[in-house]
Amino acid sequence: MNIVFGVEMKPPVHKLPGFIAQLVKKTAEMAKVLDRDKQLVILSTREEANALQNYYQSKDVLEGFYPLIHLSQASELRSSFTDYGFTSQNNEHYLYKEMISYFMINKGDNQQREMALLQMEEHLICKDENLFFIDRMHIELMEGIARAYNIELTLWSE
Repeated sequence: MNIVFGVEMKPPVHKLPGFIAQLVKKTAEMAKVLDRDKQLVILSTREEANALQNYYQSKDVLEGFYPLIHLSQASELRSSFTDYGFTSQNNEHYLYKEMISYFMINKGDNQQREMALLQMEEHLICKDENLFFIDRMHIELMEGIARAYNIELTLWSE
């Protein structure tokens, strides 16, 4: 799991034709762009993301700033994934960090783990290696299921 940052630009209105070209050029000069999704530029460092955010704000085109979780290509996406993330133009998968929590199962016998996961399945957004991603509103539910099946979770939520 890798934390990256998205800076979204709103489409400029009532600007001269060269304005967008200037924005694109300046974006490339200011930051190493990892990926894109429509108007969202994805960057690896907070420093570059903050600088780009400030630049977009100065040009009145800032739409938003988002910490993102970059998932591996092997991640298993569930049908709710697009409510919490997106697949970029480079076919990479990202989750909006502020919308989700994630957990790992630490202890419990295999049968209890499997039964708990069957109960948790409908609430999972995706699985990436040994991490399970959920809506942050489902933390207590996951803890309750874990107690019921006598398994131990480590939960992360920021």
